[in-house]
Amino acid sequence: MDLPPSLNDNKTSNKYNKPRSLDLIDLRIISMLCKDSNTPFVEIARNIGISDATVHMRVKRLMVEGIIRKFTIALNYDVIGYDHLAFLGIITKPGFSDMVISKLLLLDPVLEIHEMYGRFDLMLKLRAKNLEEMRNIIENKIRNLPNIIKVELLTVLKSAKEEQIIPLDAEIDALQKNLI
Repeated sequence: MDLPPSLNDNKTSNKYNKPRSLDLIDLRIISMLCKDSNTPFVEIARNIGISDATVHMRVKRLMVEGIIRKFTIALNYDVIGYDHLAFLGIITKPGFSDMVISKLLLLDPVLEIHEMYGRFDLMLKLRAKNLEEMRNIIENKIRNLPNIIKVELLTVLKSAKEEQIIPLDAEIDALQKNLI
């Protein structure tokens, strides 16, 4: 969902501002959208007991405030042929993590990049169609980037759970108890 320029130009917020506290309605909207981002606003409104216009305005505000970053889908990667999942630990030259990250951000097979404290400076999540493609990504696109000292591949044998959302049910329950 694209926002009009006037709603996108929120100059007063940045990623370091403390987000405002979310009320029960916000949490319930977010919870429903997390379960299925394709849920019509009319259905959300009916479930919560508010108007669909209220849902629409709240979602717009949540997007402007950066609480909702985007709407997306969850794919079954095995079915579409991207069944090789791995994590890649990277050690960079001291002081060069940000420079390495800026290059890694340009690589499509890199799904996640995390700056770490401990054994690795960076931890990447990668997906590929097969081992040959995984090797090509690591050897020809990542390992030869400047300021990388060492990479270590951690191959995933089986995934028991792979979620991108945190359930909000406990927070919703706590807010409902405070309202009673």
